[in-house]
Amino acid sequence: MKTRLVLLCAILLSADIGSSVASAGMVLSFATSSPAPLLAGSSGTIDVLIESDASDMLDFFQVDVTLTPVSFSPAGGVQFAATQSDAQLTEPGYVFFGNSLSEKTLTSVGTVTAGVQFSAFDATDDGSGPPPLSGSPNPVTLLPSTTYLLFRLDLVAFAAGTYEIDVVVDPGITGFFDVDYNEILSSSNKGTITVAGAAAVPEPSSAIILGLACALGVFWRRTSKKQTSAKSHQ
Repeated sequence: MKTRLVLLCAILLSADIGSSVASAGMVLSFATSSPAPLLAGSSGTIDVLIESDASDMLDFFQVDVTLTPVSFSPAGGVQFAATQSDAQLTEPGYVFFGNSLSEKTLTSVGTVTAGVQFSAFDATDDGSGPPPLSGSPNPVTLLPSTTYLLFRLDLVAFAAGTYEIDVVVDPGITGFFDVDYNEILSSSNKGTITVAGAAAVPEPSSAIILGLACALGVFWRRTSKKQTSAKSHQ
């Protein structure tokens, strides 16, 4: 495990973390899944977005993202892919784009637990440390009312249903922090993921009958056209 990651984890677990809280706040939300709806038996993605209500100075975050079935939807009908591509790291809209500790040290942004929880961590890094070592913090100023990409999560759909996705923060332990380890207030608007049933595939016999019907239809139209043309020349 990398030096700075160990240091940050130690700080997060210490008794003093969260003793001071930054005055501003962040609001998390979810984009519509791609594709929408997801199709059972296929895969897709969903973006987690973040927006600051002031000019927050963000240096690192540690949060959990959870999936929960709604109503009578089957548990596990949609899950986080066991291996995440961390595609947000290469997106210009990513909150730490070009300034990511995970990218500089070639480590994953998070881990998946039982398919329904994604535990994520990333921090700023100025790239001053030679890989795989980390450099120095380089906090990002989040402009107010500007939407940033926090994650692009890879999903796998197994069964039709409706699922709730949410970002979970344990105040004082996980959350969003500035370079002085002050916690930045945050709230989350839960998102919804819909999984539709797999598209029906015609049985071989049905497909053959359908093909013959189409062929007969074309033959009849051509024959009828020839007969009409012959009569018009008589």
